[in-house]
Amino acid sequence: MTNENKETQTENQNNNDVEEKLGKMGEMLDYLLNEQTKICESVENGNYDVEKSKDLTPCINNTVKIINACNTYMRRKNIQKQGYDSSVRMADKNSKQQQKAEQSNQPTQPDDQTPQIINHLHQNTEEYQKALPPPKKVENEDKVNGEDSDDENKKKVLIRPAPNIITSSKTRPPIIQYNPNGFQPYGQMRDLFKSHKPIKIASGTYDAGKTYSCVAYIDMLARQYPGARLTFIHRYLNRVYRNVIPTYEKYLRFKPSTYKSQNPTPIVKYGGELPEFFEYWNGSRIYINGLDKIENMLSDFYDGAFVNQAELVPFESWDHLRARVSERAGTAPIAFLLGDCNPSTPNHWIRQQTKTGKLEFFEMTYKDNPEIYNQLTGEITDEGKRRVDRLQDLEGLRYKRGYEGLWVSGEGLVFEEFQPDIHIIDNFDVPDEWIRFLSIDWGYRNPASCIWWAKDKDGRVYAYKEIYKTKLTQPDFIKMIKDHREEGERIDYAAVDSADQDAVEQLKQAGFRVEEPKKSRAKQIDAVKQRLKVDETGKPSIFFCRNRLVHPPDPELKEAYRPLEVTDEFLTCEYLENTDGTDKDDEAITRDHHGIDGTAYFVLSLQRKRKTVGSGKVVCGAVTMGRRF
Repeated sequence: MTNENKETQTENQNNNDVEEKLGKMGEMLDYLLNEQTKICESVENGNYDVEKSKDLTPCINNTVKIINACNTYMRRKNIQKQGYDSSVRMADKNSKQQQKAEQSNQPTQPDDQTPQIINHLHQNTEEYQKALPPPKKVENEDKVNGEDSDDENKKKVLIRPAPNIITSSKTRPPIIQYNPNGFQPYGQMRDLFKSHKPIKIASGTYDAGKTYSCVAYIDMLARQYPGARLTFIHRYLNRVYRNVIPTYEKYLRFKPSTYKSQNPTPIVKYGGELPEFFEYWNGSRIYINGLDKIENMLSDFYDGAFVNQAELVPFESWDHLRARVSERAGTAPIAFLLGDCNPSTPNHWIRQQTKTGKLEFFEMTYKDNPEIYNQLTGEITDEGKRRVDRLQDLEGLRYKRGYEGLWVSGEGLVFEEFQPDIHIIDNFDVPDEWIRFLSIDWGYRNPASCIWWAKDKDGRVYAYKEIYKTKLTQPDFIKMIKDHREEGERIDYAAVDSADQDAVEQLKQAGFRVEEPKKSRAKQIDAVKQRLKVDETGKPSIFFCRNRLVHPPDPELKEAYRPLEVTDEFLTCEYLENTDGTDKDDEAITRDHHGIDGTAYFVLSLQRKRKTVGSGKVVCGAVTMGRRF
């Protein structure tokens, strides 16, 4: 059997499965509706059965669930089989009916109405549009819309029928006239525009014009491929409205009108002040999505997507987007997933994906922004001087990231005090007289963390061994701790997470003394921050030996681009931004912080007089009873 026959057979099988599921749902729906009818009839006839009426609410709830499930399967079937989303098609149909009703009460527009003119593009942008793969050929292409397409002087965009999309714009196709002062990309952004790589990221300093150029790229795809399904995305939906759409309108040099407008713009919006999508004259659409509302994307496919501030997006969400931005959308020959980002942590998944060749990385500077840097004269503009001065006034890690473009930290980093060149040191032989401790944070799907600590005579602490691993049951985790003890190693106590008392009890039975400091996120963060600070001697009071892991890096964590040890967490742990996008909660943090939590338990345990807890049984060497600190 050939590959083509196999694919056809698989597709037929999938269609049969969908048909079978829809048939079963229809039977269940008929049954539930009949049951509801029976209950309603009994009420009308005066035969009201209290016990039987209790079945009505779950019956109605199940009916709603089945209807929603049917709708989902129908959407998937339509996308797979016919290339369009039935809900979008229905919205188009309703909007056309509404427009027809509105137009019946309005004077008709004259037939010779002049199409609107768009001139926000520089003449040189033609070469970037030509660099894209050509759209699919359409019959009678030379006579589209009654125009001769080889007339170069008219500079008109070739309009083709949008596949499987019903357009509802009331305006005629615009005339594209190129403006000498219009948009064109510079520097590495020019290379990004010419690249056919399907996944690419634009990085660089602040004020490099990355977002502006990326919305221009999506606009180019919308014009190049009639009927294309595109999307603007941010980690938070409200940030698309706050960040991306104002930039998009600035680039267009006009605000798209609503489709109800008597004189609509060439690009119209649907959804009011918070639009759901923008529709072009040729049927292309740019949808608005946020990863905090990812359910809106579950059954959709896109020809192109722009992810704003991709450094804030978890890798799992990016991986999900790679499946949603696919040639299955059916319009563009290549589906482009595009992102912009500010420099973040050195081990960020963007950098790791770049090293493995899974995305193409373009690095820009403020000199690529024509508002700041005059590309012809090679001089900074008057406005650019003020903007560059602000960049140079940044301090610390933000200066390195925002002005120098270095990947040294992320936005809202919790532990900005952590600096690898200061806090990570070479391994050394821990003196026997130093007191040893453990810090433990339980986990299974998330990594379980155990760190061996040693405290010198000055009170500084050193992490010299570490377990950081997923899929460890509590008995296996405790056994692994015991197996990696050194001969004669003296563990005074283990500072642990008190939330899981069963695990704490197992640890005691294994012979470890246990400290359970009171948990408080704010106090934990403050305690670790104090240890990270450099004192008057030029040293912090906490260090991490370079090669601490007692096992190979966890393969699942490595594949998901998650931290592989506690020091990776310090480089990625961020404050969780509130939904309104303004303040940050001192106790709300995101990204992995399992090893950091264990570290915090240990640091807090040193701040109080310790109580002796546990059996006193010696497993990991001699233990001095009742020592206080």
